[in-house]
Amino acid sequence: MHIGHASCYVKFDIIRRILENYFQLPTFQVMNITDIDDKIIAKSRAANIDPIKLARNYEVEFVEDMRLLNIKPPDIMARVTDFIPQILNFIQVLYDKNLVYSFDGSLFFDTTKYRKYGKLFDVPEVISHSFKRSNLDFALWKAAKPGEPSWDSLWGPGRPGWHIECSAIASHYFGSSVDIHSGGIDLLFPHHENEEAQCCAYHGIDDWVKHWIYTGHLHIGDNIKMSKSLKNTISVSELLKSYTANQFRTLCLLSNYKSDLELNDDTMVTACGVLKKFDSFICSCYNHLNTFNSKHIPDPTLLKKIDDIENKVIINLAADFNTSKVLNLLIELVNMFNKLLLKDLSFNCSKLEIIQALNLVSKTLDSFGINLTNSEVKSDIKNNLVVDISVNFRSKLRQLALQSDSGIKKLEILKLCDILRDDLSSANIIIQDSSNSSSWRYNNATRLKVKKN
Repeated sequence: MHIGHASCYVKFDIIRRILENYFQLPTFQVMNITDIDDKIIAKSRAANIDPIKLARNYEVEFVEDMRLLNIKPPDIMARVTDFIPQILNFIQVLYDKNLVYSFDGSLFFDTTKYRKYGKLFDVPEVISHSFKRSNLDFALWKAAKPGEPSWDSLWGPGRPGWHIECSAIASHYFGSSVDIHSGGIDLLFPHHENEEAQCCAYHGIDDWVKHWIYTGHLHIGDNIKMSKSLKNTISVSELLKSYTANQFRTLCLLSNYKSDLELNDDTMVTACGVLKKFDSFICSCYNHLNTFNSKHIPDPTLLKKIDDIENKVIINLAADFNTSKVLNLLIELVNMFNKLLLKDLSFNCSKLEIIQALNLVSKTLDSFGINLTNSEVKSDIKNNLVVDISVNFRSKLRQLALQSDSGIKKLEILKLCDILRDDLSSANIIIQDSSNSSSWRYNNATRLKVKKN
């Protein structure tokens, strides 16, 4: 899967999580897996491999890419080849309603007889076609060709058209009403227009889908859409050599899901910087909470500010999933608390206020699918323990040096402390010194170039 497609799946995953986590709307997601079509057949011939086997290989790669990007798996993954009987039944119903005609063993949906065609999109002008009644008509069943997979039907051997497979599978699970149907904006026409027409005709209804949700394209330099045809794609595995799944998800969160998304070094540096800001804040909160007992009592004004920001988060998520505004609200909160959390690990606020701010930032990021439990730098508990021991030893040694009366030994010890700090920095571990203690965190944002094919 290339990251143009991946950005769509990440955005829809964010929307799904928001519906579930903020608005307590249970979701049941069905994902269609096209495991037979013209492209698969062509690639299988080029690779001299069975098309169904090739499709299974693609499916395994796709599922792994989804896992790597922390995208929740759908409740149902439905392969087209497992639904041939349902597809044939769907076609039969349309055929009985006189909305289907045949040509040379293939079946086509007659858009001229379905008067509501063009509901979602201002369709192009109808022009003549060599064998179709209208250039807008589309294949429901493609006649078998030598060497291609095919299935028997009343109209002869063949395989499903692209649009009918989605309609039949969705109708199998959801019947005559679908709450949300999602896809990239390029699927609006003809794919979704054709789906809506087929299903409304099949079920005898005016509207099949309640809400259509579309994502914009992913652009890579000079406002150019990422596309296989342009040979400018970047695979998920290639992306993850340079950036993390959290960083890519943050990029998606920083723009409206409907807008085109620009991916370049500058936008990724921005995304990495935002994620690093949140990570540093969370680390700082834990360091302060674990180090000092504050004598400050909770400030009603500060508590109200936290509460106001939390309410604004809900309001903006209800306003068409405005995640970019939500991140700006969290940044506002972090900036406010960074002025209260002092470098010497003391703080000009109460622990209650730190906990509430920490919980708001952590809960929001987690609800968006930012995986806070999995460190971006691959490490286990033993590695963290080693760093803890090293930093604690360095901190004690540094304090002894600062208290020493011997100028030469003091400078030598402090120099060794600086060397250890720099060595750990090269391993993506950042040490922060205060007047009487030291803390550490992982450096999560590293600028790396995005590779193009």
